Amino acid sequence: MKSISSRRSFMKRMLAAGGTFLYCAGTRSTWSAEPTETFYSAFMKPPSSARPFYRWWWNGNRITAGEIRRELLLMKQKGAGGVEINPISLDVELYDNPPGVPLDWLSDEWNQMVKVCLEEAGKLDMVVDMIVGTGWPFGGQFLEPEETIQGVELEVREAKGPGTHRTRIDIPKDNNHKLMQLKLFPATVTSLDEAVDVTDKLADDGTLVLELPSGDFQLYILTWRNRFRDVLHGAPGADGPVLDHFNRSAVEKYLNRMSGALNPVLGGDLGKHIRSMFCDSIELEGANWTGDLTDEFEKRRKYRLEPYLPLVLNREAKLDGEFADTVRRVRYDMSKTLAELFSERFIVPFHEWCRRNNTLSRYQAYGHPWLYTDLLDGYLVPDIPESDQWLYNRGWVHRAVIDDIRYAIWNKYASSAGHLAGRKIVSCEAMTNTRGVFRASLEYIKQATDLNIICGINHLVLHGFNYSPPEAGFPGWIRYGTYFNENNPWWPYARYWFDYAARLSYVFQESQPVSQIAILGNTPDKWSDYGLDRNPWNNQPHYLHQLWQALNHYGYLTDYVNATILENAEFKYGEILYGPMSYKLLLVTNMESIELKTAEALDLYIGQGGKIVFIGSTPERSPGLANSWHNKGVNRVIQRIVKGSPEQVTFINGPDKDKVIEWTLKLIQNTTLLPDVYISNPDEKLFFNHQKAGERDIFFLSNMKRDKILEFDASFPTGNKTPWKWDAETGKRFPLKHGMLKDTLHVRLSPLESVLYVFEPDKTGEPEPEYRADRKQVYTVSGPWKVSFEHVNGKKLKRQFDTLTDFSRLPGLENFSGTALYTCNLTAPLSGRVLLDLGEVKEIAEVILNGERLGVKWWGKREFVIEDLPAGKKHKLEIRVTNLLFNYCLSLKDNKAAQNWVNRDRVKEPVPSGLLGPVRIYAMKD
Repeated sequence: MKSISSRRSFMKRMLAAGGTFLYCAGTRSTWSAEPTETFYSAFMKPPSSARPFYRWWWNGNRITAGEIRRELLLMKQKGAGGVEINPISLDVELYDNPPGVPLDWLSDEWNQMVKVCLEEAGKLDMVVDMIVGTGWPFGGQFLEPEETIQGVELEVREAKGPGTHRTRIDIPKDNNHKLMQLKLFPATVTSLDEAVDVTDKLADDGTLVLELPSGDFQLYILTWRNRFRDVLHGAPGADGPVLDHFNRSAVEKYLNRMSGALNPVLGGDLGKHIRSMFCDSIELEGANWTGDLTDEFEKRRKYRLEPYLPLVLNREAKLDGEFADTVRRVRYDMSKTLAELFSERFIVPFHEWCRRNNTLSRYQAYGHPWLYTDLLDGYLVPDIPESDQWLYNRGWVHRAVIDDIRYAIWNKYASSAGHLAGRKIVSCEAMTNTRGVFRASLEYIKQATDLNIICGINHLVLHGFNYSPPEAGFPGWIRYGTYFNENNPWWPYARYWFDYAARLSYVFQESQPVSQIAILGNTPDKWSDYGLDRNPWNNQPHYLHQLWQALNHYGYLTDYVNATILENAEFKYGEILYGPMSYKLLLVTNMESIELKTAEALDLYIGQGGKIVFIGSTPERSPGLANSWHNKGVNRVIQRIVKGSPEQVTFINGPDKDKVIEWTLKLIQNTTLLPDVYISNPDEKLFFNHQKAGERDIFFLSNMKRDKILEFDASFPTGNKTPWKWDAETGKRFPLKHGMLKDTLHVRLSPLESVLYVFEPDKTGEPEPEYRADRKQVYTVSGPWKVSFEHVNGKKLKRQFDTLTDFSRLPGLENFSGTALYTCNLTAPLSGRVLLDLGEVKEIAEVILNGERLGVKWWGKREFVIEDLPAGKKHKLEIRVTNLLFNYCLSLKDNKAAQNWVNRDRVKEPVPSGLLGPVRIYAMKD
């Protein structure tokens, strides 16, 4: 067994500072294996910790004890397991004379409302999390000037000689701005020696006059700024300038201010009442500086940053020859230094503060417009790594687009880190929505949920529930997110989705992730070329964030890894071992630069029988100017890997943008790695996940297509275990029909259908009889239909339809939102077990036959099995159809809040609504 003894100094400092996120080589974590019946009982009735939580926007902190209690009960009744208290500003431009009195964050009055919330949540068996600060990122009016956000800003102006060049440089005359550098460079720079400092030419009134020789030049104006950003949507008491996240003492002072105010109210123990403290995404645009950055840079990198700084910040600078490589290296060193400082001075102190206060840390490592760490390094620290998901926002991944749901990038990095660090919970800010607030259906929400499970997410924090008292009027206060609200027509049916999501979350929280392939991105190259900009991270190489999905279609599970993982892993029997995870293959994606320690880790991996596929290129240089002398070492190690182990190393060119899935098939055919699931008919919209709970194997398969059935044979490497289907909608389970081989099943997934298979080692049973519709024995329900409409605004009306139609196209009904009850009397020539197929329904259908409720269908095919339809009898069929809120809000032209969100929607016409049919009854046969 071999492991790397020399770890990166960055990681050493973090460990010395108290970071607890690194597993030592050889440590193996396991999930406890509950007895089958205990496990299944909790699946049927999941605990609150597995149920979706709400991000509970405390709009404007206009909160009262009575309304807090009312809303908690409302959320609980529909299936929520907890809330995240999230104070945020109220958009007063949308609401005239809003009720309530705004309370200041951490004031005595506000703290008492927190106490009310915690006490009531305890009575309701609900979990409570809390965001640090209000809005995002952390900040407040109470910060001292030296504690607020800092940055250096570069402006580049063109100048041409020969002749006199005049320009004006206006820098505010205050303590928050300072000219750092004023330098003239030739248009193409080949050396630092070409820089001319012209600061002394700047007059007091801001006028700059330069006598230029012949040629083209660029004037670099570098300005230091302080307090230049305010908290986004900060609520009273924590609005104002953003905190300097690179200042550890300021960070700790801010955190201690919060715990110091709340602990006395909560009996001195935050953790007794609050599960986790939460840090939202890192929105620190422009923050690239702190008071001691240059000193820290010199300490860590062994040279001064200042001479290179203007060129490092100008990614468009024209640099010639070896000097271009030098500036690239300095840009990497600056990026690495900022990432180290951010981790040491913000992420780790936040995590440690949570531990001191007996709460868990919950953290989103991504942000805009920069990623302040390699995402994995950021996600390895917290107890609960959290990602995000957007509806009606496809994100950045070329081709890997599923009905405008953004799901792939942050989710996979959060789950990879959670797997590697052995975290039980990987959460997601789910259903974030700004372009379809009133248009999101429960079916769409289910589809997004299934994608989260596929990505490795096992808990949802919904975005969100708005604190909005009844007197706020319709549609109430809305800050962000999908409209989870009692005014939504589908609210009475929300419990169906909550139970479904909770059952899946429980199973995947209480089981061990499985993965075969590790993917290494080219972070050093992106930091060298672009700094911490997140866009290249998302898009380069173009296939990086499609690769895990393409492999998933073919039956392989993957995680992303980075230098931290490889340098601290152990290698044994051809596998990469880190924490509870093991990987049999490493894919290295278009990497040209690699740290020497990382290259040495690859060498050790190969030496222990590992296998590597280099895609697009092999590393040939070390990044950074500080370690440029490592170039020869990197080349020597990589050549040893390449030439010494040809049977273990594969080279392949990267895929064309539109050929990733086809190319991935060739990739896996060049390896001897067997899939986790063999799928006879792979499809680009077929996904799966696999985890283990003791001796149980758990597989989740999902069809993301809306208009096509996926049918295939699947072989699962589970030995002689008995396959069961656990129905996440109903909580029921039953063994599956199989042939001689228990681990081979024929799978048929209808559009948007997902299935949960649990392979049990010691539990057998009789499969349920299978019935199917006889499409030749059919009766069409032709009407007439009496329809009673109950609008969300309380109005009622009745109509009669001879034929079914989309009522959003009918005069007087185009803006209806609510429930329509269709009633029809029929005498069907069929009897016994039959299938009632409602055809197309927009959106939710509930069926009552002869006064007996048959059930609710809120996604997929609206089909209902009638066990025993009496022969020769006249039947009363009632179909209750609930549509979306969008059409009504579209009509409220004078309602500023409704129009604000409707106007953001891409759809501008009423959406289809009602029972469209055709409604048919089929005989069923076994």
